[in-house]
Amino acid sequence: MRPILCLLVLSFCAFSQQMTGRAAARFLDQATWGPTPQAIDVLEKKGITDWLEEQYGAKLSDLPDQPLLDSAGKTNQNLAPVTAAFFQNAVNGPDQLRQRVAFALSEIWVVSQTTVPSAYAFPPYWRIFRDNAFKNYRDVIKAVTLSPAMGKYLNMANNNKANPAKGTAANENYARELMQLFTLGLTELNPDGSPVLDSSHSPVPTYNQAVVTNMAKVLTGWTYPVTPGTAAKNNNPAYYFGQMYAVEAEHDTTSKAIFNGLTIPAGQTADQDLDTLIDDLMAQPTMAPFVSQQLIQHLVTSNPSPAYIQRVSEVFSSMHGALRPVVAAILTDPEARAGDVAGAAVSPGFGHLREPVLFLASMLRGLNASVGPANTLNGYSQELGQNLFVAPSVFSYFSPQYQIEGGLLGPEFQIHSTQTSADRANIVSAALYGTLDKTTTLNLTPFVDLAGNVGNLVNYIGYIFVHSGMSAVLTQAATAAAAAQSTPLAKAQAALYVVLTSSECQVIH
Repeated sequence: MRPILCLLVLSFCAFSQQMTGRAAARFLDQATWGPTPQAIDVLEKKGITDWLEEQYGAKLSDLPDQPLLDSAGKTNQNLAPVTAAFFQNAVNGPDQLRQRVAFALSEIWVVSQTTVPSAYAFPPYWRIFRDNAFKNYRDVIKAVTLSPAMGKYLNMANNNKANPAKGTAANENYARELMQLFTLGLTELNPDGSPVLDSSHSPVPTYNQAVVTNMAKVLTGWTYPVTPGTAAKNNNPAYYFGQMYAVEAEHDTTSKAIFNGLTIPAGQTADQDLDTLIDDLMAQPTMAPFVSQQLIQHLVTSNPSPAYIQRVSEVFSSMHGALRPVVAAILTDPEARAGDVAGAAVSPGFGHLREPVLFLASMLRGLNASVGPANTLNGYSQELGQNLFVAPSVFSYFSPQYQIEGGLLGPEFQIHSTQTSADRANIVSAALYGTLDKTTTLNLTPFVDLAGNVGNLVNYIGYIFVHSGMSAVLTQAATAAAAAQSTPLAKAQAALYVVLTSSECQVIH
């Protein structure tokens, strides 16, 4: 058995034993849209290994297909039913781990309504990540590359080979971003995520402009699926169901020199060129740390240690890009689980700010919410700077390289401001003291039932929302707020408000 497989087996054996409530809550904050009392109880009894197996086979949540046209016969741009279903799934769906991984992948492989206006493009695009969340990164690369939504967003659809007579050349947009953002990054990386340096101690770039130009040639000859009821053309109009298909007459069949001294042979079909390219990408050692670090950031911590990155990267490489063991390695890594024991010292730089979607979903899950199909929760997320499926650029809602004061990486803080901080508190207030929308309901009964003993109430809130790790200062503030109220409901609301608006809750540690 390979050493890395031995490590995984030992990790799974260690995590198959019954867990504490603190450990379960921390794990669920990393692997789901947030802990619930029921989910904590289930994980405590099952252990991580059995829980993961159950999640791999959980019933799939879906987003509803949308009409192509609106009631006026124009392009339907209404994403409200899609975002409503997204939040309904996040709060109440059974496939929590799959959804979290799929969302992380979608934040790497961005397609945005800023360029793709049709609402019906997004459910099929989302399903790529849902369906491949536990498969292979190679599957993700190919499925996204042939997605008509990505074809529109980064101009690969109808990307024809150069025509010297017309003075045209292959479009380089997707070729560049495929390397820079989706697979390799700008510089070659060691397994621990550090840059590979040349003899002059400068980072070694993964590609140059000549490679981009040749990569664009590799990716020529693909067009949109045929719209039902129309005839196929070399360059079809946009249609977002199905996969793009190759038109060999528009594909560049010359030899193409790409990254790392590799060459795509002459005379191949568009399909053969694409498969050769993906094989070459998967063989690049830089991909493992590049992708692994971003997945760690989305699920566990913005600043993983080099050793953490290397351990996950080694799993990615040894498993040839298989995402299921990679996700398991991320979640069971010693660095991820280091804070599970009560009183364990956790580095101040460990963890990450809850991005708006996660902030809303985790709050509602902890408050036993039921979310209806006509919810308007994305309006609150948009208010906080994250409008689902409308990322401002191909660099996503926020950059994985964004740094906060002191040099630490803090991607989610790029869309966090004084105003959105106040908005978060206002949203908590609306949830506890009013309504978020007509279809979202909370069940505060478990909190109200404990309000006769303020200490028990505050401990229970801490158990769900801060992994039973509430500081003495926050405990005192929540206790004082509850004690100042006269009714059980008011006590529960006051204590919950103090905890849910605290930095200890807003940042997952």
